[in-house]
Amino acid sequence: MPWQHVIVNARCSWLHGDPRGFRDRDHRLHSSGDYKHPPPADEHAAIFRYYRRRAGKAIHFSLALRILILREFVQKLRALEHPVIAAAIAARHLHALTDLPNNYEQMKREIGKCKQKASHAVRTVLPGTIWAAGAEFMRINDRPHLHNTYAYIRKKQEAGAVVWSHKDDENWIDCPEVGIPIMLRRGAITRVFGLPQTPASEVSRRPGF
Repeated sequence: MPWQHVIVNARCSWLHGDPRGFRDRDHRLHSSGDYKHPPPADEHAAIFRYYRRRAGKAIHFSLALRILILREFVQKLRALEHPVIAAAIAARHLHALTDLPNNYEQMKREIGKCKQKASHAVRTVLPGTIWAAGAEFMRINDRPHLHNTYAYIRKKQEAGAVVWSHKDDENWIDCPEVGIPIMLRRGAITRVFGLPQTPASEVSRRPGF
């Protein structure tokens, strides 16, 4: 089974025509850029306005929810016997570096089970669908690619992202005493011990948090 960099978006967090760049599921329509190199602001403005009118309210995960969702997602991957060595979740998306079957439909089905498990964990706060359809799977090509993706997920997420890895000092799922790593700006990290005291239903008020 090949290693995959999996990206799962929150519901309505990244619509067709998004100024950050986009592509549809079959690549029939896509922008000329991506989130690192955004396309011209008006490239697909009409499409974005159309989907924004039709879409429901975008889901954003508070810090407490990120911790719960990431824990359930990682534990479900393990329960399905898919090795996972790094994962992170921000307000609108989740990353995981895991070993999956070499078949798109099987990958989608297995990650779907993880999404469902995480959804159930927070359904009293966020009832209904919390995830966008499907997921993005980027196959790891070689050992340098694996190392780069591992470092990216653990060290290069946006402020407020919750990070987990199989490293002893980042494996807070199995060893709560190490604290939960939370990304700050410019790559710095702080740690939270236990769940935040603020209500889990609180929607973040500051960017990244």
